[in-house]
Amino acid sequence: MFTHLHAHSWFSMGQGPSSPEALLAALPEEDSDGTPTLACTDTNGVYGAVEFQRAAEEVGVRPILGAHLVLGDEACVALAMDERGWGAICRAITAIHWRQSAPLSGLAALLAADRNGALILSSSPVFLDRLVRLSGPEEVYAELTPGPARHAVLAAAARLGIPPVVTNAAMFAAPGDWERHRLLRAISGNTTLSALPAESVSSREAWLKPRRELARHFPDVPEALDRAGELAERCRYRIPIGRRTVAPRHAEDAFRRLRELAFEGARQRYDYTIPYAVRLRLEHELDIIGKKDFADYFLVVHEIVRHARTHCGRGSVAHSIVSYCLGITHVDPLPSNLVFERFLNPDRKDPPDIDLDFPWDERDTILQWILHTSYPAPRAAMVANYNTFKLRGALREVAKVLGRPPAEIREVTRRVPWFSESTPLDRLLAEHPNFMGLDLPAGWIELARHAAPLIGTPRHLSLHPGGVVIVPDALTKYVPMEPAAKRLEGTPDRPVPVIQFDKDSTEDAGLVKIDILGNRSLAVIRDGIRMVQANTGRQLDYTSQEAGADPATQELFRTGRTMGVFYTESPASRLLCIKSRTAKFELLVLNTSIIRPASIRYVRLYLERLHGAPWQPIDSSLTATLGTTFGIMVYQEDVANVCAAFAGMSLTEADGVRKALSKKRPVKELAAYRREFFEGAARQGRSTAVTEEVWKMVMSFAGYSFCKGHSCSYIQVAQQSAYLRAHYPAEFFAAVLANGGGFYAPFAYVAEARRAGVTVRPPDVNLSEMNTGGRGAEIRLGFQFIKGLSAGAQARILAARSERPFENLADLRARAELRPDDLRLLIKVGALDGIARGATRPMMLWELDRHAGVSRQRAHGPELLANPPGSRTPPLPEYTAERRRDEELDLLDVSTERHPMSVHDAATRRLRTVSATDLHRYAGQYVLCAGMLTTAKPVHTAKDEPMQFATFDDGHGLIETVLFPDIHARRAHVLFDRGPFLFRGKVEEDFGAITVTVTELDRLERVLRRREEGGGKREAGMPSLPSSLLPLP
Repeated sequence: MFTHLHAHSWFSMGQGPSSPEALLAALPEEDSDGTPTLACTDTNGVYGAVEFQRAAEEVGVRPILGAHLVLGDEACVALAMDERGWGAICRAITAIHWRQSAPLSGLAALLAADRNGALILSSSPVFLDRLVRLSGPEEVYAELTPGPARHAVLAAAARLGIPPVVTNAAMFAAPGDWERHRLLRAISGNTTLSALPAESVSSREAWLKPRRELARHFPDVPEALDRAGELAERCRYRIPIGRRTVAPRHAEDAFRRLRELAFEGARQRYDYTIPYAVRLRLEHELDIIGKKDFADYFLVVHEIVRHARTHCGRGSVAHSIVSYCLGITHVDPLPSNLVFERFLNPDRKDPPDIDLDFPWDERDTILQWILHTSYPAPRAAMVANYNTFKLRGALREVAKVLGRPPAEIREVTRRVPWFSESTPLDRLLAEHPNFMGLDLPAGWIELARHAAPLIGTPRHLSLHPGGVVIVPDALTKYVPMEPAAKRLEGTPDRPVPVIQFDKDSTEDAGLVKIDILGNRSLAVIRDGIRMVQANTGRQLDYTSQEAGADPATQELFRTGRTMGVFYTESPASRLLCIKSRTAKFELLVLNTSIIRPASIRYVRLYLERLHGAPWQPIDSSLTATLGTTFGIMVYQEDVANVCAAFAGMSLTEADGVRKALSKKRPVKELAAYRREFFEGAARQGRSTAVTEEVWKMVMSFAGYSFCKGHSCSYIQVAQQSAYLRAHYPAEFFAAVLANGGGFYAPFAYVAEARRAGVTVRPPDVNLSEMNTGGRGAEIRLGFQFIKGLSAGAQARILAARSERPFENLADLRARAELRPDDLRLLIKVGALDGIARGATRPMMLWELDRHAGVSRQRAHGPELLANPPGSRTPPLPEYTAERRRDEELDLLDVSTERHPMSVHDAATRRLRTVSATDLHRYAGQYVLCAGMLTTAKPVHTAKDEPMQFATFDDGHGLIETVLFPDIHARRAHVLFDRGPFLFRGKVEEDFGAITVTVTELDRLERVLRRREEGGGKREAGMPSLPSSLLPLP
């Protein structure tokens, strides 16, 4: 029997084009006398080991785990025979990746010291000589591959007394994959195909050939082919799926310490008198935690949250009262009936993970404390993420290696939608609305056909958004580690350690993950609270439950005025707030959980039933399960509960359905679960029609969805956020702007702040700080907003100003030592208006150029002197309001004096556009509107047709619009910047929420230009204008 012992998957990033599944599917059947076997040996990595093992077991192939190790001019294949060998491979890979910080003497020396339990194969005579000399010939083999080099390897084998073994060093599954391999090598080398060195590309023959083909190359050593099968029999190691590696041991009796902390926290949470129900729940949870040996895990997390006052435990951990009492979460699970078993139940085999949100700018401090102080490598590291080729990336990179001009590449790829992966790439370029009006250069359709097969291929390793794993011994026993490109703030010389598993592989391998995530809204609340205290002396409590009961806060939720408010500011969330007209905690939790990509139908059912429509559960078995959610599945746990109640599945099987729905590629798993669900439902006597309807509801959770505890935690944060907006709008919107905004463009937040009665001022060298600040009814933009103003310049301004305020331009220039470019930026945005002493901005720019000219003259001679010394500054007029607005939009991304649409007021009056605040008067009618684009969301219909939701700001308010497939196909290519735009559409009112269904759309300037030209040619989908308005009078 012959076994391929050296094969690369697409986890040999930049080399291999074949997925683990493709390799397994291409395995020659004729070579398997018994159980087919295959080794996966990716270069310096085991990134795909868990995925390969699972895929192999699924199709009845015995997996061999190993790696192709490369260090300098040395290379070998290492295969794990047992757990010791796996650990040795993980440590070797780790050392190779960290060699810059810990120089190695060479691969042979590295393995000579640590290779027990591993088989070593190499086609390098030099490496084999070194390794045998350093550690002997045991478990070392000479790797023979087709080609003339095999003779030197055979000679080395004879000289060193080591057996030869045949491999094909397979870089891809089948002969047709070579072109993709070549493309990947060019992309990885950042070169064109024409300049790609031949030696960097594997042979066309490097695929999973059957034994009979390989045998022709080795007639003199047939035993070397048989030896491949013999060695395969010795490689029996498998990653123990489901075995849990516990967190570090904190004390002799971690459980006793956890119990003490939990009851101590309960006395604080419940005013020192612990209610009976709370005590009962604590005992129940602690019993399960103890039996599952998770006390240490909770203690580690408790230790982490003590390092940040503002944090939010989210996800299923919010279902735990122990977490609430430890201060990990801030939502009491009892009033919301949050069941602990959603987080941890006795039958759960995989470890749960705890998700912790911290202010985005404090996250690095928390990670630094974990990774560099408390649990330094190799005890802790971050979890990996595999960045794969998406539509744009694949098209862009293939275009580059084929030598297309950069400008052409940018113009084409920027029009590729992010979300249309179900549509072939060549069809997208040929048919998608975004490409209308673009004269697509020749060859791009064919180029797209070359790029399409790369979509989904891993490109490089990156960091998971926040996953951290901590073990009691060394991570390198279980998985290799490597340095990430990321550096944490405060430790720029220390790279972040990252394991080679993504979150799914980490979970499968039993490594317990904690998610340390950055949240901008927590920073908004923190900064808002600080500003309120500084301005008023009032200290607000972040963990207080009182915000939700505040009438002004409730009114914001009932009316959908939640722009800037965490978790509820998206257009869909705001509209649902208006439609539901509620501020009740439980209903806000429901609102934010039911918004999912596939749930539109159920949202409407919910609203009808919320507002009084009679209803009953689709099946009587679901009365208890869905009684509080109007008979509709809303939360993640509803999936498991419905599968158990309706189809009789066990809780473990039912939870498996929930987990499968959240995975990237769950097609096979879900097909099996569907069969199980329908068979179970039939055994329970359910009708096929009802079963089909319930399964559709289950499938609406595919992709992303939330457990109830997650939304409870986030609604509490939203209430804190809304309280600040309701009572301290200047501080609130200043904090939103200072922390990078959220769902909308910065100018939209400025417009909303203005509508809330807040005046927004431009940066000022004597009044602004680094960050934006608010006080009373005024916001002052910080230096952070000025594009191109260096951090050094900002620091020098603040340092010089701490001595005394600046008096004029000359004083600023002298004391802050600013470059002319920095001064020019400050003048253009109005930051020097307060020290202008009557000079206009053009006059200050003239003076700046005059001074720069003098400086250049002193350095280079009189010919560069633009304005001779002693010449007086001419009395140049101030910029127009329109010019100041344009400068601000370009340099600040906002307009402080007036809304960007204000310059078009006269034109929009003549066009008779309807404002956002008047739209409700025109329900059912067609109107003309104008506005700036603030956000847009492209989606697909049930028929897989592209459409779009877009939000416009007209200065009076927000206009929510829908572009259905027809108009989207004709006019989507117009929406490539913020506008302004003019559009016609039908005003729709639904449960009190107003939207506009767009029928015509174009850029406002283009429409006005057509008017001036007397009409001009009108394309399909362009707004038509009443004849009385054409031509412009």
